[in-house]
Amino acid sequence: MKTIVKTFAIAALSALSLVATAKTTGPTKTKTFEVGMFQSTNTMKMNVLIEKTEGQKMTILLKNEGGEIIHREVVEKSSANYAGKFDLSQLADGKYFFEFSSGNETVTKEVNLSTNKKPVELNRSIALN
Repeated sequence: MKTIVKTFAIAALSALSLVATAKTTGPTKTKTFEVGMFQSTNTMKMNVLIEKTEGQKMTILLKNEGGEIIHREVVEKSSANYAGKFDLSQLADGKYFFEFSSGNETVTKEVNLSTNKKPVELNRSIALN
């Protein structure tokens, strides 16, 4: 008899937790695009890959820490995919931001450029945040 009561109690608590979860979870907002970024090996080039909904124009901005636009690019409505390569070797050390906008949706990716000065060799790296 005790095991039946325990089993019933566990089942009731499980059902209540599912109901509580269902009520607190709101509608999910669907994204209209996805962005992927990675550095080309041993270079100062950043690869940008975008998968987006056709019929939506997208703007890609590269900004410096002060908000100045360094580069602007538009991905046309008819394109569902974008692959671009950005050469960052001519930029000074500091923080930069890639801003991807389509409709009301904006994604910002931070990139940090820094130079490590060693006695014999000069190394430069990109950090994606």
